[in-house]
Amino acid sequence: MSEIYRAGSSRDVGRNAVYGGVFIDAVEDSLSRVQKILAGISGGWQQAVGSAISRAANAGKTEVKRAVTEEYTISQSTFLQNTKNINHYQRDSGGNVSVVFGYAGYVLPLLKFNTRYGNDGKIRTQVKRSSAVEALEHAFAAHMGSHTGIYERIGPTRFPVKELFGPATPQMIYSNEAVLDKAEERMVAEYDKRIEHEINRLLNGWGG
Repeated sequence: MSEIYRAGSSRDVGRNAVYGGVFIDAVEDSLSRVQKILAGISGGWQQAVGSAISRAANAGKTEVKRAVTEEYTISQSTFLQNTKNINHYQRDSGGNVSVVFGYAGYVLPLLKFNTRYGNDGKIRTQVKRSSAVEALEHAFAAHMGSHTGIYERIGPTRFPVKELFGPATPQMIYSNEAVLDKAEERMVAEYDKRIEHEINRLLNGWGG
């Protein structure tokens, strides 16, 4: 199955992914205790939980970047630059709080992957390291506006064209269950450690 996406712009095929596994359970299980401990500090529990989730999310992203870049032909810096955290709270009419967590990102331009001109003048690309290099019959590199990308003519005439993309980083993360499990273990451990630090920081008036 090809990992190449065709779109007029990256936002045509954007990808957001929200995750609700063991990590979310661990955060939600801690909320009641954190709220009680920090009840005397205005906005205290929200600040503590938000900071702890952010640290845990970054730890998870660091954990998966190696595995993702071993599977896909992108650099670790490209992965980190194009993967954003989704962290916020939802409170229902009964006052119950739930946590929304995940990673977000748009599909990456094909040039971010192993893409180049071959000796025959055709664009050749490899998105997954395990996949064969694919020759793109009607593709070309072009600078349009402030962006350089790989484009493909849709018909026999010069226009219209569509830019070619590889998958979004959340797709790379969530397609590998073993990687997710390992990242989740790291996130839970980081959250448990960080929430205690945040509680103590707020109770003692520390700066960070």
